[in-house]
Amino acid sequence: MRIVTTLLAAAIISLAGAQDYVFGITFDAGGKFDGSFNEGTWRGMETAIAELDAEFGLEIDLLEFEGTPDTSAGGMRTIAAAGAELIVAPGFLQADAIASVSAEFPDTAFVLIDDVREGPNIRSVVFKEHEGSFLVGYIAGTMSQTGVVGFVGGMDIPLIRAFNLGYEEGVLYACPDCTVISNYVGVTPTAWNDPARAKELATSQQAQGADIIYAAAGASGNGVIDFVKETMCYRPTGTLRSTPLAAQVAQIEPHAAYAQACDGAQPLFFIGVDSNQNPFGDTDGNPATLNHGLTSMLKRVDVASYNAVYDVVNGTFEPGTQVLGLAEEGVGFALDEYNEALIPSDLLVELEVIRDMIVSGQLVVTDYRTQ
Repeated sequence: MRIVTTLLAAAIISLAGAQDYVFGITFDAGGKFDGSFNEGTWRGMETAIAELDAEFGLEIDLLEFEGTPDTSAGGMRTIAAAGAELIVAPGFLQADAIASVSAEFPDTAFVLIDDVREGPNIRSVVFKEHEGSFLVGYIAGTMSQTGVVGFVGGMDIPLIRAFNLGYEEGVLYACPDCTVISNYVGVTPTAWNDPARAKELATSQQAQGADIIYAAAGASGNGVIDFVKETMCYRPTGTLRSTPLAAQVAQIEPHAAYAQACDGAQPLFFIGVDSNQNPFGDTDGNPATLNHGLTSMLKRVDVASYNAVYDVVNGTFEPGTQVLGLAEEGVGFALDEYNEALIPSDLLVELEVIRDMIVSGQLVVTDYRTQ
């Protein structure tokens, strides 16, 4: 960790003076390429920076710090000391660090994602994860053939309980007789980066009948994805529910591995989180064949970081708290070439109706954090 910090500091000293802007990101537990929360935040900044370069020729350096909750404050200070105009910190574990470092660097704009801290140069961005999770829960409850679905959470904290409860309410709204099995990887920050444990939990859930498993676990969620892709299918031991899934799957060409191993069996699916993880369900590089990513609950951390970059460049950055839900298009579900053949058009219509009901207040999804 010290080597990374030293190299980062050296890079900052050599680069900061020549650029139009210097921005920074300090990654949360789970790391930059978690395929989810951290990576989504980073990609939002990268997209904005690339656009500003292409359209206006702006030279912007994005400095990165990947450490632990205990070292994130040091990373922020190093980046801010280089004259960074903006630092984005995804993850509630960085809240205290941003509160202290932002006071030391009043000319730097700070963005905290997933928690709230107040300050004249802090923008806090939080999400209504329970609303987006309700939608993917409704998809799972509508499509599950076993009537049993799973949820694998990362660290057992109120934030992830909000994902869990929203998902459960969505499942039961679609299927009152369905069962939701919920497990958590752990109770410390290491729970965000333990895919082996998440894989064990997914294995156990499938053994109890789960045919769709939703993972909200940071990099640990990759263990759930790996389990589903490696296992691919299950052989029913009882009567299956009649759902739209069978008809949809019947119209999709199976990939070669599935065709070989799963004759007479039924497919397993995961639901991704934060970023669009649908492509991770692809096994053969062909989006047209059976994909094991049913959908993903989109938490638009990329939009939060993208907007922050533009706001700083345009001189319109404002501190305060932003709360992004369905009404603000801050959460939702992913539909793309990898899963569009799995989701029937009638279900998409139902989901749009449910979305409107939630936005209007006609349907209230429980937020675990405010119970």
